[in-house]
Amino acid sequence: MESIIVSAIESYGYFAVFALIFLENVFPPIPSEVILLLGGFFVGRGNLNFLPTILSATAGSLFGAYILYGIGRLVPTEKIYDSAERGWMKKLGFKRKEILTVVEQFEKKGKIFVLIGRCVPIIRSLISIPAGIVEMPVPLFFVLTVIGSFVWNSILTYLGYKTGENWHIILSYLDYYKYIIVALLAVAGVAYLIWHFKQKEE
Repeated sequence: MESIIVSAIESYGYFAVFALIFLENVFPPIPSEVILLLGGFFVGRGNLNFLPTILSATAGSLFGAYILYGIGRLVPTEKIYDSAERGWMKKLGFKRKEILTVVEQFEKKGKIFVLIGRCVPIIRSLISIPAGIVEMPVPLFFVLTVIGSFVWNSILTYLGYKTGENWHIILSYLDYYKYIIVALLAVAGVAYLIWHFKQKEE
């Protein structure tokens, strides 16, 4: 994967950064960290300039996020509620009231979730889907995504620029960061399930 990214950036410059980050948003397994760190590395080598690299990455983030947002808009909240009453969610023990609470929380705090979520690995791409489901206003989603993505892209591009050929060191630290995020999500998920089934028993 790394060699493909290097070859693409060497051949197509800013367009490659845009296209790769776009794909990373639509297909999360593609590592944005590698793309941005390598982008910074190429800035240090003089192949790219700092601001255009960040702007290209941010544009790719926005277009990719908007596609996932659009997918979320195609999922009516009523279908989710119906699933809690008659579908697979009911089989797992979830109730309409609980799903409604989750949706209401996202509607209230969605701004923070989208803004901060853009800087959190794993979550950064997928956060666009619930934003679409709750029909967050497009202009607001646009602004929050641009700000969050710009910050994330700037930090990683700068780190790639400063570390140069040693950019892999940053990648190893980011891997630990991912593990922490996954662990926290797992703990939160288990805690919620325990609470959920205890409530059900009561």
